Amino acid sequence: MGRRVTVIGFVLLALVASGFVLTYIPKARLNANMVTSQNNLRELALFGAHHAKPDPKRDATKLPKAIPPGTIVVPDGPYFPPDDRLSWVVTLLPLMDQRKNPTVELLPRIDDRKPWTFEPNQQAGLTRLPGLLCPENTPEVPAGTPAVTCYVGIGGVGADAASLPLGSPRSGAFRYDGPTPFDRVTDGLSQTLLFAESRTDVGPWLRGGTATVRGLNDAPDAQPLIGGQFGGYFPVGVNVAMCDGGVRTFSVATSPQVLLGLATIAGKGTDPLPGE
Repeated sequence: MGRRVTVIGFVLLALVASGFVLTYIPKARLNANMVTSQNNLRELALFGAHHAKPDPKRDATKLPKAIPPGTIVVPDGPYFPPDDRLSWVVTLLPLMDQRKNPTVELLPRIDDRKPWTFEPNQQAGLTRLPGLLCPENTPEVPAGTPAVTCYVGIGGVGADAASLPLGSPRSGAFRYDGPTPFDRVTDGLSQTLLFAESRTDVGPWLRGGTATVRGLNDAPDAQPLIGGQFGGYFPVGVNVAMCDGGVRTFSVATSPQVLLGLATIAGKGTDPLPGE
């Protein structure tokens, strides 16, 4: 009888332990992946904030800082539309963590005077960059196709936002044709979106245009978060990076109007953040 009770006890203990493991491990993995994605966004935001190359002839503390252009423009070369250009990622490749991203060997293979469809560029674009991938529910990419990015730059409000001049009230942090100086972000760097997670229409990290920079959909019935333009990785909400390098998580209940306000650089710094 005693042996039977002991066996039953072990069985019950095993069932309780397995239930704990089955509940805890997925939750712990989800939380770890969320932290990793937040760190990826934080690194990208800090790279973007400090991308300006120091000029030894000038005081580095007085160098103007700017968000890099959303695409690479060849000033004295042929004109390429934004979707044919190389993306902002190429600008930040030298700054990326070499322990995660093989950018040292990648950079010499990219010709920044050519479109992204240039064959050598296409071959370089097959390289997977972990720093651009959300580890949770990472998009599947068929072999032999360009590697993608899970993080996109915010171009403002409207599909054409990244093509607008700095003075437009719908302009955001990223513009296709030029940098955005910090002093033009009148909403305040902590009040302006820079990057966001997106699993919708994920595109090649090498490609400019909507693959890597997007304006928020301002249609009356648009839902930017889960099931919309952004998110799709975590059930609790969407991780975003602000222009000051901070990272926030917006819940699925966040009002679209709040996000539309945070997507532009113009304003008086009064756009409300969720929970405030």
